[in-house]
Amino acid sequence: MTSLPGEITFDDLGALGDGDVPRLRTELPGPRSVELWARDAEHHAANSSMAAQALGLVIRDGKGSLVRDVDGNVFVDFCSGIVVTNLGHCPDTVVAALQEEVGRLMHYFDYATPARAEFFEALATTLPESLQTFQMYTTGGEAVEAAIRLARSYTKRYEIISFYSAWHGRTLGAMSLMGGFPQKYGYGPFLPGALHSPNAYCYRCPLGLTRESCDVACARFVDRVYEQSSEQSLAAVIIEPVQGVGGVITHPPEFLAHLRELCDLTGALLIFDEVLTGAGRTGTMWAFEESGVVPDVLIAGKGLGSGYPVSLLASRREVLDAAPFGQPGAGASTFASGNLACAAGAASVRALADGTILANARRVGGVLLDAVSALADRHPIIGDVRGRGMLVAVELVSERATKARLAPAIGRRLIEALARRGLLAAGGGHILRLTPPLIISEELVRRSVAILDDALGEIEAAEGLA
Repeated sequence: MTSLPGEITFDDLGALGDGDVPRLRTELPGPRSVELWARDAEHHAANSSMAAQALGLVIRDGKGSLVRDVDGNVFVDFCSGIVVTNLGHCPDTVVAALQEEVGRLMHYFDYATPARAEFFEALATTLPESLQTFQMYTTGGEAVEAAIRLARSYTKRYEIISFYSAWHGRTLGAMSLMGGFPQKYGYGPFLPGALHSPNAYCYRCPLGLTRESCDVACARFVDRVYEQSSEQSLAAVIIEPVQGVGGVITHPPEFLAHLRELCDLTGALLIFDEVLTGAGRTGTMWAFEESGVVPDVLIAGKGLGSGYPVSLLASRREVLDAAPFGQPGAGASTFASGNLACAAGAASVRALADGTILANARRVGGVLLDAVSALADRHPIIGDVRGRGMLVAVELVSERATKARLAPAIGRRLIEALARRGLLAAGGGHILRLTPPLIISEELVRRSVAILDDALGEIEAAEGLA
């Protein structure tokens, strides 16, 4: 694609200072985006995400915390793709690892390779001994499906308890475990034995209690689900330590500890879905570290490959070797453990294991959380702000007293208002999710929060919510 007059190069994109961005050259979408979007739409199914359809941008390239569209507009990326580019876009070490591997071997099914051995060795250093045997896949949903099969294989049972607001993927088994998302409507019937229990959604407690006096009753409610809805054939309990898509809802350590007790009592597997929260997103390599509760099975993905598709299960060998899952070829997948995936995974894990990036995620993530929380003093549209590390959610309301959820159409207009100011964020309903790369600077976070401040003011004025 030819450059526009005066357009910066890809190398210049990476060299832009925090004070130079965002940088907008056209109205949105620009003329090139309009043209290419129309060409793409001729063949692409009309089911793109809300944000993609609302903005109509055609993304050209990215570096660090920035992405650029085909019209030369440079945006600060508070999506990290879709919580994938934890190390930023095109991190040098990952790009170099992929470039080296792509000329050597792109694919060979399921045989051991030096790249896989190196990836597994690097990954094992970040996990307790009971989670150092791995089975690779390509997507989070695929790994969740494998976890369902694994739990049934190991326990010889079929029931799985999951939680309200859970998001585990768009495949049928994963959808069976999801909370009440519209994305699962119309695909039933779902898997038998999929049971659901309240989550620790303190802002909107499913049990109508307050955090100060509840004694984590939501954790104990899972016992009632087991006693009243199960036929005592519990294979697993699956949970996101911090629910991402469900609104960045953090389950406290005592909640997770209670699930550990239930699984120990019943012989079920405790599965932590860390597809979104793993690889440093919450400021530690794995979100479960903060609780001290270790699962029987860990599901990882997204940021583990820094933009290259990588997912996996981690468990102890006894679990992964159980038949039928452990029989030759039974746990495999066509593109799982490919050389490129392993190269990207190894480079990503090494970058995170250094500790510097994780420290930045904790420190600058704290700045982000505090700065956004401070906006609530002057923006009544903000009902709640919560998060950990570089995973922050703003819950938007039309009235604070009643906690009435903001209408999706208004949430969509907020996404548009942010983009017009050069900030890309995820949401569109009553939850605005802020997930910048872990490497983002404090200055760029503060500039981005100022953009959010301005955009919220525009929406409040337009909707009469001020």
